[in-house]
Amino acid sequence: MIETDTISVDADQLTVSAKEVGRYAGGSHYKLDARMKSLATSMLETASVLIKPVYTYVVHSSEFINPQKGIRLKTGSYIEIPEEENDPQIVSLAAVVCTLGSALEKETHRLMNNGDLLTAMLLDAAGVAKLEMLAYMARIYIKNMAAEIGLFTGCPFGPGYNNMPLDSQTILFDHLDAERIGVRLNDSGVMLPMKSISFWLRVTRDPKAAEDHGYKCQKCEMQNCLYRKVPYKRQ
Repeated sequence: MIETDTISVDADQLTVSAKEVGRYAGGSHYKLDARMKSLATSMLETASVLIKPVYTYVVHSSEFINPQKGIRLKTGSYIEIPEEENDPQIVSLAAVVCTLGSALEKETHRLMNNGDLLTAMLLDAAGVAKLEMLAYMARIYIKNMAAEIGLFTGCPFGPGYNNMPLDSQTILFDHLDAERIGVRLNDSGVMLPMKSISFWLRVTRDPKAAEDHGYKCQKCEMQNCLYRKVPYKRQ
């Protein structure tokens, strides 16, 4: 299973509720009143006009797992992975980068500079919610592709998730051409445009992985996270 592809998504396919905008703006327990719900809905519409959703992925075949170094890919490189992702039945590892482009963040900065902080905050939150939905669609696409050949995918993991350091971003970017969708890393290892997200996804023969194909919160140990969506699932 070796695939390289770039897929553009219609902005209107990224269906997101005003409630999700509220969650990214004020946390999981934030409740939108009628005025804020109306503004959040308006910002979702604005976001759909501004964004250009696209993702790229590469599926690298794996050779084996070294407990000290991580997964060895057929490229010869090792990818350090979270302990819970150690899976002797791993067949391959997908590297994925998704982005909405730069127009939304430029509009957010314009609103902030004009002093319209509330609208800027909600537009930014709408962008985050849309980006998370794009990442979800990318995961489902790879999951379905794996299922066609009798394989399964696990929960996404990557730079900044749980215990994986942000500086491992450069390693992920070494394994796919993110610039083909306009994404690059700055000197600090931060993706530009900032409304971008990256992750690894394991492809395995183990059907139990299908049980783990949930939201990344279930693998994150930050119990007090303001934005937690689902409870932590102990292994």
